[in-house]
This record gives sequence, structure tokens and C-alpha cells, in this order.
Amino acid sequence: MKARYDIAIIGGGVIGLALARELAAQTRSLAVVDASARIPPATAAAAGMLAPSFEKDLGGGALYELSAASLRMWSSFAVSLAEETGADIDFRSDGILGVALDAAAARKLEAQCAALAKRDADAAMLTGTEARALEPALSDRVTAAMQAPEDAQVDPVKLTAALRLSVERRGAALIDDYVASAQAEAGRWRVALGAGDGFVADDIVIATGAASGWAIDGVSRPPVFPVKGEAFSVASTSAASLARVVRGPGAYICPKAGGRIVIGATEQRDRADLDVSAAGIETLRGGAVDVVPALEHCAELARWAGLRPATPDGAPILGPAGRRARPAWLALGHHRNGVLLAPASAAALAAEILGNEPDIDLSPFRPNRFG
Repeated sequence: MKARYDIAIIGGGVIGLALARELAAQTRSLAVVDASARIPPATAAAAGMLAPSFEKDLGGGALYELSAASLRMWSSFAVSLAEETGADIDFRSDGILGVALDAAAARKLEAQCAALAKRDADAAMLTGTEARALEPALSDRVTAAMQAPEDAQVDPVKLTAALRLSVERRGAALIDDYVASAQAEAGRWRVALGAGDGFVADDIVIATGAASGWAIDGVSRPPVFPVKGEAFSVASTSAASLARVVRGPGAYICPKAGGRIVIGATEQRDRADLDVSAAGIETLRGGAVDVVPALEHCAELARWAGLRPATPDGAPILGPAGRRARPAWLALGHHRNGVLLAPASAAALAAEILGNEPDIDLSPFRPNRFG
């Protein structure tokens, strides 16, 4: 660890690492302080869906536009990362299928499909028979489906490992510790670490997800709160085999490499524990079996919980905060979509930090929108 860095990123989840990768290629010295050994990042518990077609929107369409822009970046982002590191992040551009089990759910999908059509997005309604032709494991109860062929998925755990490797190869320092405080001092930031060490940085970026604690001098704590999510994985069988992600009314089902299927996820606002409840897993299992009956006979592999970093309006917080000449930069509140939004958030915020004009308008996501 050096005594001084140009930029320090506080947070080693997918947002912090993607931003570090972007900045490391354009700055002399950069550090990432990663407290994941103490506070697991949301990325570690995510399913890795890249699905703007199925997410709620921010007023005016800004969140959807950011999500769609990031999805367009994902293919080249994945290829570049794989070529650089040699790591397989299990990126799949097979599309995503949202299914309905009754008329009310079908109407919701039809409304979503119509809204996407107004934005010229690629989405189409299918009958239950057409959906089963794509995915034979689907239940006969599936009456309709919306296909989003451009949506995708990735393995978030493999992604995080690849990003760490990329950041190191680009010359950044990875510091496995947590930040006790960051104090403004003579136009720079003095960062104190939990282990007692520290350093000085010209700029700092806060990308701490839903982690509690706030010790950034002169910067009010933004309204980011945890939304706990539980999920589990099973071993696939030939009867339960899926070619793509399937989203049902009660669970999403994500096939992964090696015959693993991830099923999630519950949502509990303002819960900061990582305990996994039997009731939550059984509710997810029931929702998944309703859509793919053969999953009832698949052996469970693991179960876990994570904390999504949410905001009052559901959109991320991206930009400068504080009144100093050198503000703290915030990259927070990506909720369920940190993996999806990582390429676009990193590219746009890196441009601003370096004094350039980003290709993506970040004005709807500024910290000051909360007053």
C-alpha cells in the first residue's frame, strides 16, 4: 500500500470494481478498499440477470434508458474481460422468458410488452404452447409469456473474481480492509483504515452498497437502505433443463454452467441480517415448481442471503456530493441491478471523475435529487 493515490474507491463489489477497471487504464495510481471479508457485497448473492425488460422504471424513463444502454455494452464488456483475464464469467445472451400462470399475470406481461414496444425494445408475447416449444420443461399451467431475446445473464461470483484480476493487472492496489473514516485535508482526502493504516487520495469514490456506517467528512449519508434477499441453488436434471432464464410470478429460475440452477429471490426491506429462513426458501421453491414442475425433484446445493442497496425512487445515486472543491463521488443504490448497470455506471462516472463529458446523461441520478 502506498502513502498516496490519485483515486481511492471504497467498495469492492461489482460497481466499485467495474469503475476501478475503467479508471485504472486512465490514471496514474488507484486503490480499491474492499471490505467484502467483513461485509459481503450484494454481488456475491446476486443471480446475475441482465434484464431491463422486466424492471420498473423511473419517471421519464431515465432508469430504463440507463439499463438498456448498459445492456448494449455488456457483450463487448464480457468479451474484453475474458480476453484480458482468461476467466470464464458464464455470460449468456440467450434472452429471458417471463411467464404467466393466469389471465391477470398475462395482462401484466402484455402491458409491459406494450410499454417496451413504445421504446423500440425487442420483446414479444407468446402463447403457452409457444413458450413450451422454447422451454419444454415449463408447466402446462403456463398460459402466456413475454420473450425478451436481448436480455442476458452472467455469473456474478465469477464476474467479481475476473474484475479483481483485471484491476490488479491494470496496476491498481486492492486493499482488503474497511474504511474507518475519510477526512478532508488540504484539498485531499485522508483515509483511515480499520487495521490502523491509512493513505491520502486526491479523489474518493463511495461504492459501499448497503453497508452500514458512514464516516465521510462533510458528506451527508445518502438515503440508501438494505433490502434483504434470499435465494438457493439446485442441481439440474434432464427433466428440469432450461436454455435461458425464466421469470415466473413467484420466483426467477437461472440456469448456470455446470448443471446448477439459481432460484430467487425474496425481498425484505430494512433487514440487514444474512440469516436464511426456511419459510423464504420454501416459498421460492413453490413458485419455481409452479413454473417448472421437475424442479421439485432437484437436489438442493446451497442457500444464501444478500443485501441489495436500495433508494427511495429505485434508481442509483451517481455523481459528486459535498460542497468542497474536491467532492466525494458516490456510486450507490443500484438495488437489484448492480450487475446490469456496472458497465454504463462505470464508463459514465469515470468520465466525469476525469473531467470529461460522459456519453450517458447522469443528471437524473444525482445525489442532490433527494434534497
